[in-house]
Amino acid sequence: MQWLSRLIGTEPEPVYQFGHTFNGEVNPKEFELFTAASKAFEEGKIIDAYKFFLNSLQNYTAGKPNPNIILDIHHDTLDFRLVQGSAVVVGKVNDKKIEAYADIVLKTGLHVAIKRRLLERNYNFTYSSFYFHDDKVRIKIDLDNTTMTPQKIFFPIREIALNADFEKEFIASEFPESTLLDTDVLIPIDDDIKKKKYDFMRQWITECEASIKRLPSNDNTGMISFTYLELLLKIDYLIVPHKQIAQKITERLTEYYGDDSTLVENKNAHLQTYIHTLNDMPYKNFASQLYDTLITFDPMEKASDEEVVNFIEESLSKVRWYKRNRYPHVIPTIYNYMAFYLLYNYGLRPCIHRLLHLFVEINHSDYFKALGYTPLYSTQKEQLETRRIKSRINEVIRPHRSKYKQLKPFGEKLTYSSLNEFNHGFLLQIKHLDFTEL
Repeated sequence: MQWLSRLIGTEPEPVYQFGHTFNGEVNPKEFELFTAASKAFEEGKIIDAYKFFLNSLQNYTAGKPNPNIILDIHHDTLDFRLVQGSAVVVGKVNDKKIEAYADIVLKTGLHVAIKRRLLERNYNFTYSSFYFHDDKVRIKIDLDNTTMTPQKIFFPIREIALNADFEKEFIASEFPESTLLDTDVLIPIDDDIKKKKYDFMRQWITECEASIKRLPSNDNTGMISFTYLELLLKIDYLIVPHKQIAQKITERLTEYYGDDSTLVENKNAHLQTYIHTLNDMPYKNFASQLYDTLITFDPMEKASDEEVVNFIEESLSKVRWYKRNRYPHVIPTIYNYMAFYLLYNYGLRPCIHRLLHLFVEINHSDYFKALGYTPLYSTQKEQLETRRIKSRINEVIRPHRSKYKQLKPFGEKLTYSSLNEFNHGFLLQIKHLDFTEL
């Protein structure tokens, strides 16, 4: 009867993790809890203040709270556990101070290069520091609560959580023989899902190489770049690898975007080399780098609306150029590149993040269908599920309209006759979203 439940809408869609940035739902009472924390700090009720503040950081998936924050409250102390990716931050609060730490790796047998790296990184921190505690490497904060506020504690806890997670992922990538700590926080993925992800990654690589072979032999450098970059960004967002794959993808993207001294042709060749490495990777190696995690803090800094608008405008101008010069085959790639790039590089408003995820889901319906989602586009019929897409857009925008009165659903304004026209209109509508607070 599964098909009947799906048909009448009683069976929920599956829930999987996508991307390495925060993609959950914020606490629906986040603002009220943050405000209550501010008031409690002003009144000197330190334990209550931390209770409200930490509860404001709890996030949700499909309307249900995640165990990313766990509190143990006593009369005059509060203990907490906060999960950020592969890291666990353990803290203790009393009226006078807050102490928190995250264990990274066993010191015994640790490569000297890691020890040097971690100690040198202390110079980059504002609030925290790495240090040796017995046989462990830890990162910690130790702060006075006398003049504490929610704003003043947010950034130290975020700093320790993000850097603990980053270093554990780096060590797992570069020094896999090291003994990482608190690995029980990682959430295993079923092997059949890993196998589907592996097969789709290899399929996308094959399609990517076939697409590049069809490109014109002259003046195709930019088109090759879009094709390779879109592929790596897609793997990062949809497959969500960790350890070495995630590190290498980040390195390749950073080199491409950050190195102005290297010819684009050479950059493309470097991207191609790593893509071949991924294609040749044995399944066992691939599968060992896939697992889910809980995320409390978005690692990306919040982007302004102007930054998002400027990127969309600049990218759509490239689409217009390719249209005018009769290169229609690269246009779908650019549309998808735009969505993946925004999801990878920007700390987005939750509304925009969810809309871009919907865009990705529509354009990769075969992948989502394989994971158990109801497809929003039929690649065989080249047909969009108009009614369902309009409903999904409404679902994303409706919760935000109480705060942003000018924010309106735009499903009725889109063209559904072809995927290209739909994509262009969808991205334009994101550009024109009005987040003015009245």
